[in-house]
Amino acid sequence: MALTIDLLNANATSAGLTDEQKNVIVEMSQNDEKTVIGQKTGEIYGGLDADILAASGIAKNGTEKTYDYAKRVIGEIKGQAGNAAELQSKVSELEKEKTRLESVIAKGGGDAETKRQLEQSKADLANVTKQFTGLQTKFDKERADHEKALFGIRIDGEFAKATAGLKFKADIPVSAVSVLTEQAIAKVKAMNPEFIDDGNGGKTLAFMENGAVKRNPATGLKPFTAAELVEMELSSMGVLETGRKQTGAGTDKSEHGHDVHTSTDLSGARTQDEAHEILAKQLMAEGKINGSKEFEDAMNQAWKDNWETIKRLPTR
Repeated sequence: MALTIDLLNANATSAGLTDEQKNVIVEMSQNDEKTVIGQKTGEIYGGLDADILAASGIAKNGTEKTYDYAKRVIGEIKGQAGNAAELQSKVSELEKEKTRLESVIAKGGGDAETKRQLEQSKADLANVTKQFTGLQTKFDKERADHEKALFGIRIDGEFAKATAGLKFKADIPVSAVSVLTEQAIAKVKAMNPEFIDDGNGGKTLAFMENGAVKRNPATGLKPFTAAELVEMELSSMGVLETGRKQTGAGTDKSEHGHDVHTSTDLSGARTQDEAHEILAKQLMAEGKINGSKEFEDAMNQAWKDNWETIKRLPTR
């Protein structure tokens, strides 16, 4: 939780500080919060990469982004499904041949060679059936594990955004903030989260109760969002200030609808790399997930918006 001038003024100890001292404290608090959010997001994606590896047995390639890694693993699993289909075809052919030979023998037309062929056919059928069953079982498990991992990626992304704008009371210690937030998230995650159709061809996260979507009376019975439920849980603990922080400070909308970061303070950047880091921290503070397409698009736009400042900096 970043400190504000109002919070410092409300505290008897800090109220006597000069305006300059208060501004320095506020800036340091905001920078620290952005760093914590960025680190937390990195930890989330690191854990998700490990989950995908454990579920699929397929390693990540170097600097490959998490969503590219997930797409590649899905493609390889689909390839395994093709092998399963080929084995199923062989099983069907062998079953037909076995049936034909059994019919010949039953009608008295079988000789030693026909009987040998029947036994061979039975052995081949048993072998291919065993291969097919093993591959199908492996594929079904890997697909289920991978779908679970992908669901976890999407859920964690939603909760990272849900907690980015919370305002905790000034007297709540930072260590307590972390514990309370984790407790609230765990409780909301237990409310049967599920991605449902949003009516516009996409998916939206909803929470289920007795088979029905939990709806918020305060928003015209729209489905509860992760942010609303987490805030409700924390509010019930009495640890939040009234309202939530406004995300995207220094951000406006262009005529084309994208975020314009023309007021980003890059004065502290000594190189273009440092400017990139400052912009990245701001985007993560706005709830964008590092490594996502939304983040990459926003970073490209922010870079363009601040190019007049950035171009005067050395690359490194």
